[in-house]
Amino acid sequence: MIYEGDFLRDAISNLLAAGYRVFAPVKVGDFHIFREISSANEADFNYILPRNSAKVALFPQNEVLIEYGEWIEKIPIDKKKIAVVGIRACDAKAIKLLDKHFLEGFVDPYYKARREELLTIAIACDNASINCFCQSFGINPRKPEADVVVSNIDGKVFVSANSEAGKAFVREFKLRGESEEESMIRERFENEKIEMRKIDVDVEKLKKSFDSPYWKEVATNCKSCGLCTYLCPTCFCFDIYDEGERRGVRIRAWDSCQFPLHTLESSSHNPRSEKWQRLRNRFYDKFYYTLRKGDYYCVGCGRCIDYCPAGIDIVNVISGVR
Repeated sequence: MIYEGDFLRDAISNLLAAGYRVFAPVKVGDFHIFREISSANEADFNYILPRNSAKVALFPQNEVLIEYGEWIEKIPIDKKKIAVVGIRACDAKAIKLLDKHFLEGFVDPYYKARREELLTIAIACDNASINCFCQSFGINPRKPEADVVVSNIDGKVFVSANSEAGKAFVREFKLRGESEEESMIRERFENEKIEMRKIDVDVEKLKKSFDSPYWKEVATNCKSCGLCTYLCPTCFCFDIYDEGERRGVRIRAWDSCQFPLHTLESSSHNPRSEKWQRLRNRFYDKFYYTLRKGDYYCVGCGRCIDYCPAGIDIVNVISGVR
């Protein structure tokens, strides 16, 4: 279907009017970040990939789990409708992976409440950034797995709905059908590969290389800053702490396997006291341990490469395992 106008901004206006909390990319200095907005004018869609991921809408960096006094007084589960506008295919896939962690087996009620009310509106990629490699994981950057997908092709705005929620939403807009020629243009666009980097994951090699000195070499310049995990759209580690004694709140906050205290036990033993052990754990978490969930927990967004202060490149590291 074709929309004659600025679909993304009109969509944001409609969502806000309907009472949604809307998260969209906002330009901050020289980069973009996803954050909650109150006006369509705040959004800026001139980017390839925002610095952070859409994960912040479903799994906030900090959130109150309970408010307590002598007893638990309040459990503030957020059931307000949420929309994320402007995600790419990599972030859309990442949400599916977070679903596996938070909704299968033990169900996280805070994540579940947000996920049930979530509407995703994605933008198909025209091209890739220098460190994108999503196609290595079977992700089609021009056909995101989102409720609604917007593709800008030859000056025309193509809109497709991939879920019942998406179909219900696009009914609010005056969309016209595609001509046969336009359908062919869209299909050609969706099926055309984008030139980007490629990662080769050899699971058997990883299995045999756990004790390799290679990981000490890779970790030489690592700062253990945790930036890679905080920017990653699929990382889900968190810590829980209380603020207040007799009265206060229990807070969940993002944690990182790269922090020295992440695995410190109450006995004072730390099974990953060295930074190379922590760095190795991150790579095995992405490409080996989580295979029990049926997927690699990397979507090839390249954020960890773009912003690592030590210049550690996940593609080169995995390709160089020995």
